[in-house]
Amino acid sequence: MVLILGLLAAWGCGESGLGPDVPENNVVLAGNGDWGDDPYVANSASVDGDGLTVDVSYAGGCRRHIFTLVISQSFMESDPVQLAAELVHEANGDACERWVTDTRVFDLDLVRTRYQQFYGPGPGTVVLRVEGLPGESLVYEFAG
Repeated sequence: MVLILGLLAAWGCGESGLGPDVPENNVVLAGNGDWGDDPYVANSASVDGDGLTVDVSYAGGCRRHIFTLVISQSFMESDPVQLAAELVHEANGDACERWVTDTRVFDLDLVRTRYQQFYGPGPGTVVLRVEGLPGESLVYEFAG
């Protein structure tokens, strides 16, 4: 009986129906879908090279959690330019209550590509204003 209950508990904490081709850390343009609204805590954030690194905590542990960095369609004019964004969380119905803390890295290539579409090729600096992250802003600098 105990073995059966253990197997059922393990089965209930399996992966969601999402296949391995669904990335856990997306960067997308605003307006292109519903990316989740489940709660989380952002413990720290930094830009390292072409990556935004965020340490997050959330309740779960039984299903795959997806975090998406949703960036604005346009830049706010200033020097340097600013880009509004929001980090959203999709828990995929995970009802488990374990407190999970992990590190997520988001490739900022889409930010660089959009910047170069607006302002031309070459190096650039973008101030990321990401709702829900600690600190006022994060600075992303890149070479051409």
